[in-house]
Amino acid sequence: MAEFKLSPFRTTRNVQAQIQEFLDAVSMAILAYQEGMIAYLKDGWREKTEEKLQQISAYESRGDGLRSRIGMTLYSEMLLPDTSADILGLLSDLDHFLDRIRSHFTLLEIEKPEFPTNTSEIMIDYVCHACSAMEHTVAASRIYFRDPKGVHDLIHKIHYHEDETKKIGIRLLKNIFSGNDSLDRKYHLRDHLLRIGQMAEQADETGDALAIYAVKRSV
Repeated sequence: MAEFKLSPFRTTRNVQAQIQEFLDAVSMAILAYQEGMIAYLKDGWREKTEEKLQQISAYESRGDGLRSRIGMTLYSEMLLPDTSADILGLLSDLDHFLDRIRSHFTLLEIEKPEFPTNTSEIMIDYVCHACSAMEHTVAASRIYFRDPKGVHDLIHKIHYHEDETKKIGIRLLKNIFSGNDSLDRKYHLRDHLLRIGQMAEQADETGDALAIYAVKRSV
């Protein structure tokens, strides 16, 4: 594991390790979700997608536990009084990634939506851009704890992937609603598309908040 420095903070190695583990859990959940979605879009719900759901659930549970312990440690030991609110706000936003990922992939298992075959490749592109927006947010969060001035270098990448997700989502919706499927099925597919798009939107909002946190720590 790479060294994780919090040199500007009066904190403990325990908190450093917990924050690193939390960010790892979020990153691994994003990767498992992306791989699971691609597998589902290519082959439907099979053994591999079931395996990814179990991985996502484990990462989500681990992330929830770590976030709670980090918060308790920061407050009980009076660590980082000037930045604890920002840190906990950031970790809460990242924890929402875990919630959204697990929620959508669980819904996928239950509903097993059938996307039009002519949209499979663009759907994969859509998912990958949404996941990239989230992953760049995690990467920017790692930099925040080491060198807050470096956060700006990744914010534009978050914006890019969120914007691409939005553009592709509109194309997919137009494709779906121009087809001959029933209106109920179109609404059903739209719901899944919106859930994926909301992940990218949250990444973008978290990136904006992170940029503010970084400025506050740099002055």
